[in-house]
Amino acid sequence: MIAQIPAQIYKSDSRGIFNSGKHNCFATFNFEEYQNLSRNAFGSLKVLNEIILAPQQRITRFINSKTNVIILPLFGGIEYKDNLGNEEFLRIDQIRVLAADDELTVEIFNPYENENVSYLEIEFEMGRQYFKNYFQQYKFDFSRHNKLYSLFEVERALGFIGLYDGRKHGSFTLRNSKNGVFVFVLNGAFEVEDRLVEAKDGLALKETDKIEWEALSENAILMVIEVPLKMLNS
Repeated sequence: MIAQIPAQIYKSDSRGIFNSGKHNCFATFNFEEYQNLSRNAFGSLKVLNEIILAPQQRITRFINSKTNVIILPLFGGIEYKDNLGNEEFLRIDQIRVLAADDELTVEIFNPYENENVSYLEIEFEMGRQYFKNYFQQYKFDFSRHNKLYSLFEVERALGFIGLYDGRKHGSFTLRNSKNGVFVFVLNGAFEVEDRLVEAKDGLALKETDKIEWEALSENAILMVIEVPLKMLNS
């Protein structure tokens, strides 16, 4: 009998929820006032929040020092600004990657008059030897279905994204088998290593060098992140 890969599922309906008049935040892991023993961070992956921002509203986030931050628009576009002077408009086919050596203040604005926008905010802990600021933008597309596209690379964490047709299969081989892998479904449903993972669910897997999945719906989108489970020099 083949042993099952150690895994933990993070169901979307159990996420921490923060509501205000201008935005909603859905936290996959423990975040601010939301604390649950079953929702601890996964290795260097500390934050994975889905933000829905109302029309003409802005929110400000204070990023801790020594943090890598990924901002990925899911619906509509957002205006980004920070206290380092970086400013830009991000569309759904773009991703912003930045590293904060020192504390960073980030402002996100929804420029639309009648539509909500949504985006993911992902944060990784930086290793001690990576103290540097950088600010990079990447573009991606889904010109080919049923394959993974490279999304970002921060230190030893690697992110990929893929759009799959129903009943199509995929796989991912880790660069370092000592790392873990975190799967987050953006749309549709997948069976990942014999586990059902639906929209906005996360799945953390350890002690494996490869994972496989099957899309269970049309236009199903998943994100795959290889995550260091231990920080260097920690």
